[in-house]
Amino acid sequence: MTPLSIAGTGACTPIGTRAWQTASSLAAGLSGFTRQAIEGQAEHRATLSRVPGIDPACTGTERLLRLAAPALHEALRSGPSPAAGWPLRRPIPLFMALPEPWAELPGGIDTDRFALELPRALDLALEFLPLTLHASGAVGGADALASAYRFMHAHPDVPEVLVGGVDSLADPAVVPVLYQRRWVQVAGHCEGFVASEAAAFVRLARTPASGEFATVYPPAFAEEPASRVGEASLLDGRALIQASRAALQAARMPADALQAYWSDMDGSAWRGAERASLSAAFAADGGLAPAREPAAFLGEVGAAWVPLMLSLFHEMRQALTHPVMPTRLAGHAGLQTVSGLSTRTAAWVATWDPARPVQPSAGAGRSALPITS
Repeated sequence: MTPLSIAGTGACTPIGTRAWQTASSLAAGLSGFTRQAIEGQAEHRATLSRVPGIDPACTGTERLLRLAAPALHEALRSGPSPAAGWPLRRPIPLFMALPEPWAELPGGIDTDRFALELPRALDLALEFLPLTLHASGAVGGADALASAYRFMHAHPDVPEVLVGGVDSLADPAVVPVLYQRRWVQVAGHCEGFVASEAAAFVRLARTPASGEFATVYPPAFAEEPASRVGEASLLDGRALIQASRAALQAARMPADALQAYWSDMDGSAWRGAERASLSAAFAADGGLAPAREPAAFLGEVGAAWVPLMLSLFHEMRQALTHPVMPTRLAGHAGLQTVSGLSTRTAAWVATWDPARPVQPSAGAGRSALPITS
């Protein structure tokens, strides 16, 4: 089927409660990092990044709802009006990633309540926002994207779908678990990631908007034999390389055509080793494209990564209307990957295309493509 294009996005992060605010803050190098004392450990303070407008004491499903609702509303209202109109006159399927369950937090997220309350937060009837949830963390966003592609392939009469994700590793109930696992960054105690939170949504349509538009290709998956977090030995990046090559193949994109490499890497040792391995694997193809690592300013946002990176990619459109030096984006291609906190890895390609695409050259086509799982 024809690859889907981005019609609208929404985001709620510690550095911006709108998609454009997040992208602008990221471009300016802003962050929202703060410290939180660990209970029972007077000298240990974890580095976190929270959305300022949400009560720090808010936890669990309620916190996820407060993150997701404004981002979903923005995705439905931004860009061209949804094919279903606004208020919605027909259902828009939503495929969404949620945090993966942890043994230390039994019953942490009530998925039934989340599916019930999210449409209500936007004053929508449940049947107008049918949800498919993937509670599998960062790679769950790629699962949601793959599910959206399979749904659109099976239902050719549906004009558009939503893909989203929400997570809060800065949840007051989650931070102590991260500390116990020695995953969260604590000065003088352990070097981990910065626990953060975010929600993001992208509205994907069959028919692109006028002018230059962003296209998203189906994701590819791979898996490491052991967890990448907390291991003494560094990974060789085999899963990341495998997923990246499969994603390029799905988009019919040669590696030397990439202008950017987006990832959820944040400087952690195991991720640095994987990136070095990926760069070495791409050396024969002209090397790895320049890296963009939003986690350096956002922290680890878990299940929100896939739609958030797509939102940031879409917000490159700000360059089109720059008041002094507007820049064309047609032909820009980026490889995006997530490695998350488990064994799974996912990769996909996003491109900026002109309103009237020219006939693609060999090896860089934009024609019908396979749907992978």
